[in-house]
Amino acid sequence: MTGDGCVLCARAGTLAHSDPGWLLRTGHWGVSTHPAIPAPGWVAVQTLRHTEGLAGLDDVEAAELGPLLARLSAAVTRVTGSERAYTYSLGEGSPHTHVLLGPPRRDLRGAAFLTGLLRRDGSLADEAAALRVARDLAAELAAGNTPTT
Repeated sequence: MTGDGCVLCARAGTLAHSDPGWLLRTGHWGVSTHPAIPAPGWVAVQTLRHTEGLAGLDDVEAAELGPLLARLSAAVTRVTGSERAYTYSLGEGSPHTHVLLGPPRRDLRGAAFLTGLLRRDGSLADEAAALRVARDLAAELAAGNTPTT
């Protein structure tokens, strides 16, 4: 399950014991809070085995990703009240297949918001709110209140 020296593989090994840990875990993907900044509603979707980009996914992982992102987007918008959920995946800082997904803030949107998120702008962080939203998301996902296809 781990790639030598992979930060996300190492993090995945500790998530089962942390709070809030995995918000959702499927056979091939794990969803947790954003690993770098506690921005409310932002989650990381990562492969459970070490892969280094979408081209490295097997057929099952690839088939599961689209419906999973749709399900998460619906849950994030419902729980946060946001009109939409943004997604991005660069893989430069951590070469492990992962997609970051979450809502913009009402007062900061588009490129300005994503730039702040990428720079880990402390004004986007709110640990208490991020934990509260993570728990609400986990409950929403566990209840199956979001479409899977």
